[in-house]
Amino acid sequence: MKTAERILLVSLELFNHHGEANVSSVDIAAELDISPGNLYYHFKGKEIIISALFKMYQERIDQILIAPEDQSLTIEEFFYYLLLILEVSHLFRFLYRNPAEISEKYPQIHKKFQRVLAGKQKVVSSCIRSFCEQGILSGDLKQQRKMTELIGLIVTQTPNYRLLIGEDINNGDYFYQSLSIILFALTPYINAQPQALDDLRQTIINFQKD
Repeated sequence: MKTAERILLVSLELFNHHGEANVSSVDIAAELDISPGNLYYHFKGKEIIISALFKMYQERIDQILIAPEDQSLTIEEFFYYLLLILEVSHLFRFLYRNPAEISEKYPQIHKKFQRVLAGKQKVVSSCIRSFCEQGILSGDLKQQRKMTELIGLIVTQTPNYRLLIGEDINNGDYFYQSLSIILFALTPYINAQPQALDDLRQTIINFQKD
C-alpha cells in the first residue's frame, strides 16, 4: 500500500474514533511512525486530508444516491435503502460527529457536503411521494415534506446526539436505532395491517443480526 493511501486510512480511523478536532497532523504521523515532514510531503496540511477523505465519502455515497425513480420500492426496500446510506455515512462518521461545525471549519467541503445532504433529501422525498401515490403512505404535500425533513434530521444528526448523551457510536448500533425511530415516526401514516407493521419491525431487527 502506498504511503498516501496509508495516511488516508489511518487518518480516517483516528478521526472516526477520536473526532477530527482531537487529532493533529503530528498525531497522524506518530500513528504511522513517519516524520511530520513525510506526512506534509504527501498532504500539505490536515485540511487536504479532510478534503481527500470527503472525496472518498462522496464517491461512495453518490453510488447509492442515484434516486430509484425508475423503481417501485416496497416499504421494506426503502428501509434497506436507508440502511445502505447510514452504513456508508458510518464509515466516515467523523463527518457526522458535528456536521455543521466541520462544514464551517473546512470551507472546501462545505458546498460538497450540502450537495450530499440535498441528494439524500431528494431520494427520500421521491420515495415518500411515490409511497403516497401508491397508497402505501397517507399524507398531503405538507406532511410529505415533514416526513422527508424528519428522516433527514434523524439520518444526519443521530451520531451527534448519541455522542452528546454519552454513547459510543463506533459499533454502529445507532443506525439500527435510527431506522426504528424512523419507522415509529412513519407508523401513523403507513397503510398496513398490524401484522405487516410487526413484520417490518422484525425486518429492521434482522438487519442488525445479518
